[in-house]
Order: sequence, then structure tokens, then C-alpha cells
Amino acid sequence: MTSEDVLERAGFTAAELTGGSLSVRSPIDGAEIARIRETPAADMPAIIERAHAAFLAWREVPAPRRGELVRLLGENCALRKRLGALVPWRSADHSEGLGEVRK
Repeated sequence: MTSEDVLERAGFTAAELTGGSLSVRSPIDGAEIARIRETPAADMPAIIERAHAAFLAWREVPAPRRGELVRLLGENCALRKRLGALVPWRSADHSEGLGEVRK
């Protein structure tokens, strides 16, 4: 499976990954895998506000439950194996990549 396949399976369209000014490179070999567009400055306040609201809501979740939710997300991520294959730049051991995705 290629990095392009992973991006496609993650739901990105070709239009979202081409024509932009920001280069996205593979952590494996440094090859460019996409070019994305920058978010217009005028859109940033609304994006930051949504992120801040999500952060405040997340802080209200009790710490033990947050830890459990993060663990479950890591274990049940549909793309975990594919993402894990992109991670191990230090070795060929894919279990290391899966551990990084869980973290």
C-alpha cells in the first residue's frame, strides 16, 4: 500500500491534495505525496474558535475517561495498520509504527 492509498482511504480527494503551495512529504523516503492549499487568513479566527471550544469540552471529560477514550481510539482506528506502516523510519519493525499510532 502506498502513502497515496492511505490518504485516499482516509477520505482525501485528489482535489484536496493537489494545486496547493504546501508540500506534504512521506516520512519514509521524503517523496512529495501531496500539495495542499493554505487556509485563508480570514478563515482562521473561526477555525481557532472551534478548536478552542473542542479543547474546553475535552477538558471537562474526567482524566480516567479521557485516557480510556484515547486508548480505544488508538486500538480501533480503522487506518491504524496503514498509518503504522508509514511511521517506522528507524526500523523495519511495523509493530513500532503501530505503537506510535496508538500513542
